Amino acid sequence: MRTTLFALAATIATPVFADVDTVVDQKILPDFANFATSARAMADAAAEDCTPGAVVPHYQATFDAWMKVQHLRVGPTEEGALHVAFWPDNRGFVPKTLSGLIDAEDPVINDPEDFATVSIAGRGLFALDMLLYDERYDSYGAESYTCDLVAAIALDLAIEAERQSTAWAEEYAPILKGDAPKADGKTMTEMDGFQVLYTQIISGIETLENVRIDRPLGEFDRPRPTRAEAWRSGRPLRNIDISLNAMVADALLLMGSDLPQTFGYLETAQETLEKISDPTLASIEEDSGEWLKLQILRDNIVNVKTAIEVEIGSVLGIEAGFNSADGD
Repeated sequence: MRTTLFALAATIATPVFADVDTVVDQKILPDFANFATSARAMADAAAEDCTPGAVVPHYQATFDAWMKVQHLRVGPTEEGALHVAFWPDNRGFVPKTLSGLIDAEDPVINDPEDFATVSIAGRGLFALDMLLYDERYDSYGAESYTCDLVAAIALDLAIEAERQSTAWAEEYAPILKGDAPKADGKTMTEMDGFQVLYTQIISGIETLENVRIDRPLGEFDRPRPTRAEAWRSGRPLRNIDISLNAMVADALLLMGSDLPQTFGYLETAQETLEKISDPTLASIEEDSGEWLKLQILRDNIVNVKTAIEVEIGSVLGIEAGFNSADGD
């Protein structure tokens, strides 16, 4: 990701004003299409073999793809994001919902339309994370209800991913680019579209700081590594890495010019991230040095956000607006 992003920066020679079309057409729509393709591959694989060994590689690839678009909480993904990733789950709804389905052997899994009525806590990536990696569930056999449940969740996720990708391409992208009116009949200006995407980037980085890092970081004498995102499947550090780079790539294409301060702080953040030895972040509980590295990484990411605010927001005289994920 790091090499690709710096190569992208090298292709942008001179400043260009607020290029909404470029970031939508070259980054956002292809990323959503990749997410849909990855989710469909997982569903197809699970239909053939729903045991963990067969599904896990596709789960990891699908989660990677989701992390490149998860910060975009507008249009088709304003509510749809929770169907993909119900997290944080502060009250343990995911295991409760899954156990309820399994204990009852609920036939709702036999029909995709029926399964779409299941609580979001029993659907999406975090339901799969629990079933594929948690010791309470991951020993299921090929002929079990749990195996069929995994296949049903994978199919439901593929349907949702395809819905989001299609809706972005056919409905929301034209609105964002000013080629089609909004529901109120008004058409976005280029600056309107720019501010929408700028808000997603800034709010996404704030979620990275305040949720993906602060939750496991806790306090120096009381870290909470099991509050990290997808810790069972070893993804906490990877999710931070992919999402940060994706948001900076969006910012780069959106501005249409090099962002030297942002890239300087991104490089520092990348160097700090690579010094953290445990991708699950479990080591922060026993190793104060690892805890401090995570705290430093958080500070680095704050600097990335501040640099984007200076190099984009201040230059164009805008501020981030309201984002539906602000309450995470």
